Amino acid sequence: MVRPTSWLPLAALALLVGLTVWLDQLVQPAQARADGKNRHDPDLIVENFSARKLGVDGRVLYTLAARKMVHFPDDDSAQLESIQLEAFEPRQPKMTITADNGRLEQGGDRVHIQGNVVVLREAGARSEEARLTTERLLVLPEEGIARTDAQVQLDSASARAIAQGMEIDNRSRTLKLDRVNATYQPRSSAK
Repeated sequence: MVRPTSWLPLAALALLVGLTVWLDQLVQPAQARADGKNRHDPDLIVENFSARKLGVDGRVLYTLAARKMVHFPDDDSAQLESIQLEAFEPRQPKMTITADNGRLEQGGDRVHIQGNVVVLREAGARSEEARLTTERLLVLPEEGIARTDAQVQLDSASARAIAQGMEIDNRSRTLKLDRVNATYQPRSSAK
């Protein structure tokens, strides 16, 4: 006959082994899925990428072009090389942004642009051409907004300004500069 106390050390050992296996699985990193979903691998690479956003009337609102676009499915982002973004707001001069590279986020709703960023606004009926340079810029194309906290240089025929940060609202035609040092030369009026 087997005495109940002879199973006690065996039961304690089995419980200890079970806890050890459970703790080991708890602290081990998750296994990589075979479909690559947990990795930041590209699923699409496009050379000479170009995209257009159309309005409900079929008119082009803005275009985005890049020498190369690499898309990542895990966070729906894309890396861009040699960027050109053009905005066509109604009754506004065309605005063109160029840069060395950038990153699309949230399906293209946010565009982080960096490296030799140049914003060129064409002359309008009541405004002269303006050129703005900086090192980085966040563009919200759906809202017509671009902003940065980096140093910005603005040049036009009658003005030059250096600022630490700015925000452009292309729809309302406003430019907000932070901590500005500017030189302005008013146009001479012909008599």
